[in-house]
Amino acid sequence: MGCKRASAFRRARRVKDECTETRGFEPSAGCGRFSLDALELAALARHDPQVPVDASVLPHLKECARCQTAVDGFDRDNAFLGEFKGVLIAPTEPDARAVPDAESGPIRGYRLGRELHRGGQGAVYAAEQLATRRACAVKMLLGGRFASERQRVRFEREIEVVARMRHPSVVTLYESGLTREGEPWFAMELVEGARLDDFVRTNALHGRQVALLLQSVTDAIAYAHRRGVIHRDLKPGNILVDVDGTPRVLDFGLARLDDGSNPIAPGAGTTMAGEFLGTFAYAAPEQLSGDPNAIDTRCDLYALGVVFYECIVGRKPFEGARSIAELIAQKTTSIPQRPCALVPALDRDLEVIVMKLLSPEPARRYDTADALSEDLARFLDGRPILARDDSLSYVVRKTLRRHWIASSAAGALLATVLTASVALGFLYAHAERERVRSERTLSTLQNALGSANPETGAGSSSMRIDDFLTIVEQQVRAELVDEPYLLAGVLRTVGLIHLGFDDPNRAREAIEQAYRTQVEGVRLGSVLPQQLAETELALARVCFNTADFVSAERFYRSALVLREESLGRDDVDTVDTLRQLASVLRTTQRLDEAKACLDDALARSQSFPSTATAAITRVGILNGRATLAGARNDFAQARAQYAEALDALLKFVPEDDYRVGRTRYNLARAQVQLGDLDAARENARAAILVLRARKGDEASMTRQAVALMEEIEKLSATDDGR
Repeated sequence: MGCKRASAFRRARRVKDECTETRGFEPSAGCGRFSLDALELAALARHDPQVPVDASVLPHLKECARCQTAVDGFDRDNAFLGEFKGVLIAPTEPDARAVPDAESGPIRGYRLGRELHRGGQGAVYAAEQLATRRACAVKMLLGGRFASERQRVRFEREIEVVARMRHPSVVTLYESGLTREGEPWFAMELVEGARLDDFVRTNALHGRQVALLLQSVTDAIAYAHRRGVIHRDLKPGNILVDVDGTPRVLDFGLARLDDGSNPIAPGAGTTMAGEFLGTFAYAAPEQLSGDPNAIDTRCDLYALGVVFYECIVGRKPFEGARSIAELIAQKTTSIPQRPCALVPALDRDLEVIVMKLLSPEPARRYDTADALSEDLARFLDGRPILARDDSLSYVVRKTLRRHWIASSAAGALLATVLTASVALGFLYAHAERERVRSERTLSTLQNALGSANPETGAGSSSMRIDDFLTIVEQQVRAELVDEPYLLAGVLRTVGLIHLGFDDPNRAREAIEQAYRTQVEGVRLGSVLPQQLAETELALARVCFNTADFVSAERFYRSALVLREESLGRDDVDTVDTLRQLASVLRTTQRLDEAKACLDDALARSQSFPSTATAAITRVGILNGRATLAGARNDFAQARAQYAEALDALLKFVPEDDYRVGRTRYNLARAQVQLGDLDAARENARAAILVLRARKGDEASMTRQAVALMEEIEKLSATDDGR
């Protein structure tokens, strides 16, 4: 159709030139800002909206009487020419009966059929490749030779993008070239199917089935991202589900190459500052800003979130917007209504995934499409997802930022509370099935934190940490008295904070209450086994810290069984439980059993995903093996394995992470045993700095590091005296 339209335009120009003298008509040149061709295209566009018109022409016409007069003149002229010579502008609707002859058609070797799709810059036709009799689709540039240079560059770039893709959920490019008139085209796989949203609606698919479809789409987008391709226009219309039920991603016409290559000629940039490309309803907030530098792969993830939301809820996230300006405001300053509020039967894990994708802040979405694919796989396999409902931690962080406790360990408390908030998010994602309960629980924690605010509650700027936790715990117990299972999760977290600050007695009290409640909850089906496993692990840690190794082993073994049953043998959390069990066995001098556990854990870790959490868990296993070597008095092996663990850990955490301090302390101990006092002193000093900052001077681990430094200095003095 683009070629027909261009031909009609050229014929009209020839007839106009022949008849100008006859009519005595000489079109006005307007104000001179735009060429005659640009103004004549504006006249044609009055009758055919597909005619390409410079975006700045139409607004200018509203303000410039001279250019408006010129366009009116072209319009009258075209009407006269149509009557005089029978020249008709191509209709806007495709003529399904018009099938160009293969030999005289625009593309050698192809017979074009009906129009399948028309986008912003190209039209797609059903076609047959004559040499192979293969059905295919052919895409041609709209406007032909009247297309702008930037439209032409985008089209040629799309050919390059599709050519580099080989994925079952991405259309395959067959061939490309130039038409008889020198315009670019390409032939690709013909996908017969339904739009994604139509397919979901027609087949009445539920959340899990939609997630399975979206995982295939996500895998395709992850594949594209790894090759430096950002789609920028993901929407249901660009995702077709074929006859085999496989979703296929189409239309890379607005794709951006972000792989460091430079396929576009200098000065022919395809995105200018202030220009929007894509579809408003599916565009990320930063995409609407018009800043090309703000565009990255997370824009595609946001679009996938909109598509996901629409498929499971039945409407777009911000359908209430009454204007483009209101849509932009909603996307940049708010979050949509949660899917579970609209579809109560929806699994909360799916809601967490969708809401993470729809975060207005790019940094709060998934980092990569691969990470999204991993979470979808976890959901479909029945494993816990890695994403957490971050609304709680976000509220906590903002609350704590306003008024914080003046204490030497305030920084450590901040980190602990924020970490605990993420753990609470996991609890909410699985335990809450009703929106009202979710809002009430969030309000409870907000009130508890607010009660320690010097401006509104019982706290003061010099409040001690244990006083702060006492106020929080009292508030939570009072407000969740009729929500025992939610209270249990909060108490477990509060208990772990107590344990982190070396108060095992208060930790045991809170966690034991949580444990008793959850045991009953599992029996009644109100608490998930993996939640009970979390509490058993917390109890095991308390028992280990108070030298009750028999109870610690019992809780570790019970948690291991629960995690293997609910998460799988090779899950990261399951394997970490096995590592912790080995610590109890080593401490009770059952060294062979401890070695068997650690060997088993290391073997299982070979199937870990490539995530920071998995890598840090593997470091923990290396640390455990090093400590076991030290228990066997093999200090050379212990030193080597601690050094290996430290190098691996520093790839994922900063130098001042408490785990780095703990590993440096252990390394220093092995170095002391081998007589390497200089190296031991350096690691002990570094360990003390980290542990003081993270745990405080009174923490047992800090005191142990200080005692080790004193031992090193004594040994050094003895050596000097000799």
